[in-house]
Amino acid sequence: MSDTFIRVVNWLLGPEIEGEHSNDPADKGGDTWYGISRNAHPDMPWPPTRDQAIDRYQERYWDACRCHEMHPVLALLTFDAAVQHGTTQAAKFLQRTLGVSDDGIIGPQTLQAAQDEPHGAIFDFLSYRGRFYAELCMEDPSQKRFLRGWMRRLFLLEDFALNLSICTMFTGAGEE
Repeated sequence: MSDTFIRVVNWLLGPEIEGEHSNDPADKGGDTWYGISRNAHPDMPWPPTRDQAIDRYQERYWDACRCHEMHPVLALLTFDAAVQHGTTQAAKFLQRTLGVSDDGIIGPQTLQAAQDEPHGAIFDFLSYRGRFYAELCMEDPSQKRFLRGWMRRLFLLEDFALNLSICTMFTGAGEE
């Protein structure tokens, strides 16, 4: 596991983001441990341990989105979006941010564009997610009760991404 992944997954599993356990009857994910929903991961032992959740995050989201091949800030943004929205939607947010074809597949063109953090990338990426949340609520009004928490998550993500951006300016953008 890279230092960047460890830092990002520890942020994700913090009490303000995914935390340990939730089981809100209105949440379409159902019973959730460490941000891993039983509905989306029926093949996992239940409840999963924190280490099992981390392994799943690395395999299904970090590695699947090729985050280890991106600038750390773009990797963070893509990873968090993949956890909440799936890898295809996360790839589309990234591709729109980078101004490349948004086919939902992270391939050579996307990765080439994701080597550096473009000016305004954090804000562009998060604005696409904010709009996505709003559209979810318009399509299914029962989801409005989650909007405040989703937006709070985006603000916390913005803060973490800005701090990571500042750190990478001084330490280099490469994956450890």
